[in-house]
Amino acid sequence: MDDEKIIQLLFARDETALPALEEKYGQACKKIAFNVTHSAADAEEACSDAMLGVWNSIPPNRPVHFFPYVAKVVRNCALKKARYNGAEKRRGDAVPFSELEECIPAALRTQEEVDVRQLARLVNKFLEGQDRATRVAFVKRYWYCESVREIASALGMRAHAVTSRLSRARGRLKEFLIEEGYSL
Repeated sequence: MDDEKIIQLLFARDETALPALEEKYGQACKKIAFNVTHSAADAEEACSDAMLGVWNSIPPNRPVHFFPYVAKVVRNCALKKARYNGAEKRRGDAVPFSELEECIPAALRTQEEVDVRQLARLVNKFLEGQDRATRVAFVKRYWYCESVREIASALGMRAHAVTSRLSRARGRLKEFLIEEGYSL
């Protein structure tokens, strides 16, 4: 079933939309959730919560790009589940966002009300200026929480090359944010 038909079913409050959504995007959603939680049970729970979240948010929302919308809901549910479980404290390989801390200005990390949209706009602007492999690696690592090995396999690169590419990208992001007026 295509995305527009699923959205129409959601607007009609037709419960067949959820099985259709699960059939089309269930595996991808579980992978995203597992990459964040590192637990099959937590990933399954996050996906269930996300399906309810999509059901509750459409309507009134009518996403233009349906899968990224669903992926965002799944990712947020998985992050909430990981925080709730204190997953970072119990395992050694924390969600990769800590890697970004070195390039996000301290003022943005400590403010209660950060203009997240402004920061997202700047990160998107930064990524537009990067080569395709860097953009793909960056998004896979920091949005989909994929491991360096998974990214290397997808890009046909060695893991060390991906690690180096991400490190250089974080350094350039840091410089870019400073140029845009954010001080570290």
